[in-house]
Amino acid sequence: MPLGVLAQGPAVPGAVAGPVAGADRKPLAFAAASVRRNVSATGSCGPDTLYLTADGFRMTNCPLIAPLVMAYVPAKGSALGFSTDGRLLGAPDWVTSEKYDIDARIDQADMAAWQDPATQKEMLQELLQALLAERCKLAVHREMRDKPVYALTVGRNGPKFKAAESVASAEVLAKHPNAGAIPGGGGMFSSGPGGSMEFYGVPIETLATVLSNRAGRTVVDRTGLTGTYDIKLEMMQPGPPAADGAPDPGPSIFTVVQEQLGLKLEPAQDAVETLVIDHVERPTAN
Repeated sequence: MPLGVLAQGPAVPGAVAGPVAGADRKPLAFAAASVRRNVSATGSCGPDTLYLTADGFRMTNCPLIAPLVMAYVPAKGSALGFSTDGRLLGAPDWVTSEKYDIDARIDQADMAAWQDPATQKEMLQELLQALLAERCKLAVHREMRDKPVYALTVGRNGPKFKAAESVASAEVLAKHPNAGAIPGGGGMFSSGPGGSMEFYGVPIETLATVLSNRAGRTVVDRTGLTGTYDIKLEMMQPGPPAADGAPDPGPSIFTVVQEQLGLKLEPAQDAVETLVIDHVERPTAN
């Protein structure tokens, strides 16, 4: 994910540099956490190496940008929203290139809340913010910046996908055993050949995040669709070369979105929330 630093813009009102706790309770923190550099140079970071457990959070052979974009979520949009191009600024190269393992355990006193889907997502954000602040001295702030975007809207004949059959993980896995949870967000997904993806029980904001990385700029959800959906996004492969030998680029993401999903991507301008890294250090030793 290309990263860069832009001129500072106006701060988002109420933006903070670390986890926020209610006045009636102490800030959340993992009871125990191990953060270690992984130098195996084998394997890749994916749903089977980055996941939540009944008692905590596990990550194997992933860059620290992964827990960072799980810890901080845009005020409007989906989990992992800051992972899209141009929305995370000021990260040094090692944040995306060096791999780490994390094994973090929940305090027994917080276990019931952690295992409650209604509270787990917000708990995860606060716990990861606290972990990164402690081990990496991470400090961030949020800014709104006016940027070119693509507006995701509904096409003339309506969407071509259906409401989710289920949002229960067990039911989704029974039908799609290769599906994995979307870290820090709602719903599940599976990936297939050629970059195709299937989503189960996801809001449109999650689709917008995925399309942002494919389209090359932030995609803003303006569909007005507020439910959760099962969506299949199949990236069609290029055809044979032209007579002059020029490669066929294949259908654009704009064509795929319109033909497969019944949606449209339209150029627009909008204020986009960005996350700026003010300070970060390599993790301290355990």
